Amino acid sequence: MATLREIKKKFFSLSQKEQESILKEIYNFSKDIKDFMNIRLLGDGEDKFIEEIKKATESSTSTGKPKMIKVTKVNNILSKANKSKVTKETLCDMQWYAFDGYVTFLNDYGGGPDSYEIKAYEHFKNYLQLLDEISKNKQELEEELLGVKNYLNQHQNMYNDHLWELYKDIAAEYVHRD
Repeated sequence: MATLREIKKKFFSLSQKEQESILKEIYNFSKDIKDFMNIRLLGDGEDKFIEEIKKATESSTSTGKPKMIKVTKVNNILSKANKSKVTKETLCDMQWYAFDGYVTFLNDYGGGPDSYEIKAYEHFKNYLQLLDEISKNKQELEEELLGVKNYLNQHQNMYNDHLWELYKDIAAEYVHRD
């Protein structure tokens, strides 16, 4: 297998027309590559990842029957978004929707696989960390954290005790910092 260096050397030795032809073939190779190129080159399509994560974390079908969340699918969507270098704001939103999906499942059905509690915690932690990174000032962060607190109050049960602990630890750390 050739190295990236060898491939780049060969690619740039081609005529512009040949380079364009190969670029077209690469673009048409798969939907993932099309999405990647649209996001990286045009900054377009990040909302596709948000819609995918929302759909992947729905806890019921259109007829109201329970639907298991496929942890690997959620992880794959987040991984593709990271590799596509979506904005931190988009990643933050995606982490929130993943967290909300797991919490909603646990609340709606009175529990679920242990992995759902673990994943809810992980996505919540990632969300809070990204929220801190993208918040423009302390007041904006405090307002967002108040919204999170209200959400947790609405979804309070024994499955969420560890989420409260994380919230208290992180909120205290972020809000009391200078």
